[in-house]
Amino acid sequence: ASVGDKRFVSIPDLNENGKELLRLQDSILYRLVPQLRLDDVALEQLGEEELWQRAESAIVDLVESLESEGGIPKTIDQDQLIKETLNEALGLGPLEDLLADDTIEEIVVEGVDRILITKSGSVSGAGVGFSSEGVFRRVLQRLVAPTGVTLNEHSTFVDLRLLDGSKLAAALSPVAARGPCLTLRKPSGGAIDLRTLQTRGALNAAMGTFLSLCVAARKNVLVCGAPSSGKEAVLGALASEVAAGERLITVEEVSHLHLARERWTALECRPGLGVAPDVGLDELIAGALRMNPDRLVVADVKGKEAFRLIQSMNAACDGTLCSISGEGSLEALTRFSQLCSIGAGGHLPAVREMVASAVQVVIHVVRYGDGKVRITSIDEVAASTEKGFTTIFKFDGSSYVATGVTPGFYATLEEQGFTTDASIFQ
Repeated sequence: ASVGDKRFVSIPDLNENGKELLRLQDSILYRLVPQLRLDDVALEQLGEEELWQRAESAIVDLVESLESEGGIPKTIDQDQLIKETLNEALGLGPLEDLLADDTIEEIVVEGVDRILITKSGSVSGAGVGFSSEGVFRRVLQRLVAPTGVTLNEHSTFVDLRLLDGSKLAAALSPVAARGPCLTLRKPSGGAIDLRTLQTRGALNAAMGTFLSLCVAARKNVLVCGAPSSGKEAVLGALASEVAAGERLITVEEVSHLHLARERWTALECRPGLGVAPDVGLDELIAGALRMNPDRLVVADVKGKEAFRLIQSMNAACDGTLCSISGEGSLEALTRFSQLCSIGAGGHLPAVREMVASAVQVVIHVVRYGDGKVRITSIDEVAASTEKGFTTIFKFDGSSYVATGVTPGFYATLEEQGFTTDASIFQ
């Protein structure tokens, strides 16, 4: 795909050899499962070495039998067939190696035979798949079992944090009408800061300098973009710029932000599951504000919590960093205003003015067709209208450029003791 394709990454389907490998795995498992009575094995017993040895020996015999019948094409690597079948029988199937690869940041299952991976911000095909929806369901149950979650006909969607810190969201039929799907975002091996994003091509040095200064000067910054655009990575990088001496609290639906600092307070939502009241983003933001943070970071504003957040940004908590879904400044702030009006009980025009006065800078993040995450614009906010934004930096399709406009607040920064360089805007 070309850069102009923006978010849409063109990933080819599995080749014929890959599809044949999955067909063979399904055929072998069809015989193996009843032979070893694997459906009767408890989840906690699946890791037993003796069981793995028996299963591997049985798979080898079945592969040899298929080969003698001429059922295995010469293009199939039999060692790989044995390994993948064993992983599906007792382990995590194709996810086994993907989870063990520390360079992989995110795994997306769009269907049993279509798995995408993200490395260094770029998306590509994994070249592997599940042999059946039944295998996918069993692997998912094995993944979530340590958290105490059970999948059944009444529980076909999960959204949780695994014990290793990975963020998992998955759906099975009938909720997933066109086949099972999964998104697993692994915990960062290291914190992502603005310099890391610059190395990955998400912004240039001038943009990094400006954003770092915005954080230091306690400007309220809103990061927007589509789901999976990379906006949370940008939010985390901005939060990593907060001085170590400041008390920082992050608020997330599922805790995932990993910051380049030793200490911060992380709050995440908890479903009540009918036993206790839910703890949502609104309650967490209220609790966070009672803790008197120096900085507040809120990931993915999506509900009534927006009104409480915008009140705090206008009143007592400057230097707030938050993210929201929206393609560009106008759409993001319009959505923010609409969410705020729910909490405020209407009065949208007044709420729009509150949002425009609270947010000073909006960053728009896009994942392009080449898989790369890019900051496509950095805007200064003057009002909540189409003419209320001034673009400071933008991505013109091939490179990052300054528009020649100096932010309105820039002149006051030097008076406040900050070192400024207006040449970055030229």
